[in-house]
Amino acid sequence: MAGLSTEEYQRMERDIYEAALVSELWPAVLSRLGELSNSAGAVLLCINERGVQYVSAPELTETVHRFVTEGWDARNKRRGNVMAKGLVGAPRFLNEYDYWTIEEAEADPMINELFRPAGYGWAAGFVQALPHGDVAVLNVEQFYERGPIMGDELDRLNAVYPHLARAAMFAARSHFERMRNAVDTLATVGLPAAAVTPSGRVVVANEAFPKATHVWTTRGGNRLALHDRVADAMLAETLGNVLEARGQRSIPVRAELGGLITAVLQVLPIRRAAHDIFGSTAAIVILSELKGQTASATLIHSLFDLTPAEIAVAKSIAAGLSVAQIAAATGRSVDTIRTQLKSAMHKTGSKRQIELALLVRQLSQRDGL
Repeated sequence: MAGLSTEEYQRMERDIYEAALVSELWPAVLSRLGELSNSAGAVLLCINERGVQYVSAPELTETVHRFVTEGWDARNKRRGNVMAKGLVGAPRFLNEYDYWTIEEAEADPMINELFRPAGYGWAAGFVQALPHGDVAVLNVEQFYERGPIMGDELDRLNAVYPHLARAAMFAARSHFERMRNAVDTLATVGLPAAAVTPSGRVVVANEAFPKATHVWTTRGGNRLALHDRVADAMLAETLGNVLEARGQRSIPVRAELGGLITAVLQVLPIRRAAHDIFGSTAAIVILSELKGQTASATLIHSLFDLTPAEIAVAKSIAAGLSVAQIAAATGRSVDTIRTQLKSAMHKTGSKRQIELALLVRQLSQRDGL
């Protein structure tokens, strides 16, 4: 086992597969890879539509943070050369002798401007293609003064390579299955749903999804599109900002421009644990249609997440009151009422007060009020 004792090998194997199940264990595993190879530690990256997600050995956190925030991945000749030479998925750890010359490594801007100042400069790693177009990269960074990772140090990494590759694949597939289970569960209560990426690409959809083609469809690249162009633009904006805490979460859908709302599309962001980096899914979109007399005025709250104060302001606007009249009637300031009105309009996707009023009246009529 390439210089590893049976106990060391078994411990490493166990820890790797546990990290695949419990993402918070990855930093310790990546530190252990550094110990195995007498190097600084390792970083695991997932590159997809969400950008570059990573988890690293604590010792590398500052440098890896710079790598991501300074946009070095777009100029990463390490990964570029691995891909150009057809080495993606190679069943072993690669070092400088595989993907470029030592002279090229010495002259590379990323090495000189990012890794050398931090005391690093050599690496061994692998690139693996994951489901749905994601790419996993695992790099073990070496101190510059020690030279490239070779010999026994590289052999010890290769001994655990199969487990690391399987763990990355398992974690990615596990994320996919969690999304599938979530959207399938919604189908049991009659709600069409799909898990989508930030660009709107459908990763997985439930059996009710294709039954709502009067509301949505898929276009080039299997991207979700709404027939209501206004709602479609709102969806694109929402998905682009899906990780923002105050992003819009409910989008009204109309059968025709300026017409009555026929459905509401809810966008639920996918929140991950701190070290869960796999999967490009950004959100689950759920379609709630307003059919017959089944809807209730409570939809104003349940679908659009308005606060009680915002609901009261919306109802007052629907009743024909002005902002000043609402303020006088409630004893609150005009500025407060305007803020609540603005928030209610944003949450319901209303560009004008009349649109908010029509929405409230429509739902109230459905409730027989």
